[in-house]
Amino acid sequence: MSEWISTVTKVVAAGVVAAVAALASGSAFGADAATCKSLTATDFGQVLDAPTRLSTADVISARAGVPAYCKASGYVATNVGVEIRLPMSAWNGKLLFTGCGAMCGTMLGAAACDDAVARGYACATTDMGHRGLPYDGKWAYNNPIAETDLGHRATHVAAVAAKAIITAFYGADIDKSYYRGCSTGGRQGLIAAQRYPYDFDGIIAGSPVLYQLMGPPLQLFWGVTANLDTNGDPILSERKLPALAKAALDACDAVDGLKDGLIDAPMECDFDPSVLRCSGAPDDNCLTDAEIAVVKKMYDGPPPPEGKSFAPLGMLPGSELNWGGYFRGGKQSPNYGFAGELLRYLVFADDPGPSYEPTMFDWQRDPQRLNLSVQTAANPDLSLFRDGGGKLIIFHGLADSAIMASSTTSYFDMVTRTMGGAEATGEFAKLYLPAGLGHCTGGPGLNTVDFLTALENWVERGEGPDGLTAYNIENTQPVATLPVGFKPSQAKFARPVFPYPARAVYDGSGDWKDPRNFTRGSSGD
Repeated sequence: MSEWISTVTKVVAAGVVAAVAALASGSAFGADAATCKSLTATDFGQVLDAPTRLSTADVISARAGVPAYCKASGYVATNVGVEIRLPMSAWNGKLLFTGCGAMCGTMLGAAACDDAVARGYACATTDMGHRGLPYDGKWAYNNPIAETDLGHRATHVAAVAAKAIITAFYGADIDKSYYRGCSTGGRQGLIAAQRYPYDFDGIIAGSPVLYQLMGPPLQLFWGVTANLDTNGDPILSERKLPALAKAALDACDAVDGLKDGLIDAPMECDFDPSVLRCSGAPDDNCLTDAEIAVVKKMYDGPPPPEGKSFAPLGMLPGSELNWGGYFRGGKQSPNYGFAGELLRYLVFADDPGPSYEPTMFDWQRDPQRLNLSVQTAANPDLSLFRDGGGKLIIFHGLADSAIMASSTTSYFDMVTRTMGGAEATGEFAKLYLPAGLGHCTGGPGLNTVDFLTALENWVERGEGPDGLTAYNIENTQPVATLPVGFKPSQAKFARPVFPYPARAVYDGSGDWKDPRNFTRGSSGD
């Protein structure tokens, strides 16, 4: 493994040397504390389409690989919060806008700015037009203006404002603008490409919440009720999930030709949980008939209304250890509470209010009543984004239990058909499916990929990404957020990830932890 680490380290080092050379050649800019403080006295009210006022601007001292930066916060009329982090020296001339999560309500995206600021980016984010906890929906109660901000407007106007503020701070125009986000942040990225195709030169959109393809919220509503009995008590305990996960791994691990503790091809494995049926007294290592029925419901997904159909919504084998959010505590589970907030305040045209429970959702009547058009990110026509030179990287972890990877592959298949086929689509958009990755982060598999460098090379040098090296490290950050100071030697293992529908295939010899022992293959190899 040491040889491939040495090779990749040389590549990373070469990129750093090139970046330093670019900064030294005059593309770097600097500012002082007075310039930072003066931002609050600057009138940004004339920014076209995004009148803005900054209320705070302070210098944050350098720390742990992150240089000092000016942190400026304020709002875009009428109520869209915006935060920008501006390196005090060595600005690389670029903006990275970071996405939010769940229903936002805070500056969640700022947590993903460290690696960007360390690379010289000015980094911006938004609260998406309201204040609240990420799983709180009360702000949306009969509030269509705030719902429009969450749906699409907030990211756009915050990006417009950020560009104006950055230009004012450095006294220079922005060279390139990029976007990076996951979950709700992935939806923000796709909406930017679909509705505001000129906001960003390149977009990284992970695990996107598509809505109109009937991913979340339908799977969320289904998952929190599928495990409840007629009394509202949970049927399957979270304690059973490790045994279920092991059985799924035993059945599906080698489907891709390599037994490595990861399920690389979950869509090709037909796992039957009945293999765990209890033969004696039930314990944590077996399933009763009622529990097997629950597991099958999770894999199958919700039943569509008669005569209708949904995009694939079922859980994939390999996601089982992440089902705790649905099962833990029954109606006190985290996902039950989140589903309740969505149903009461956001997803219906007429909000039913605080008395509504997820168990009231009528699967024959209510799916077609959902009013999510203002938030949909499922338009497959990306012509304007493509024609403007935009580049799009989508990724989705195969062990995701919050948003099913199959909904994203369904969307990408639609994009491919709409945009002229696989070759034409691959000129500007690619989808990656890291094995063993949970919802944006976590899981036993590939949890770190430098998508930002790949996007830079694609946009700025015309070097389209193909096989990217993905790593398994101790990482609690989103997969696309490279830890500050990251070194390939930190990885427990690595392997290439190829654009869908291709995937990495073990060549049958050598250490499976070494990415050089994998080649580009396709489903069924």
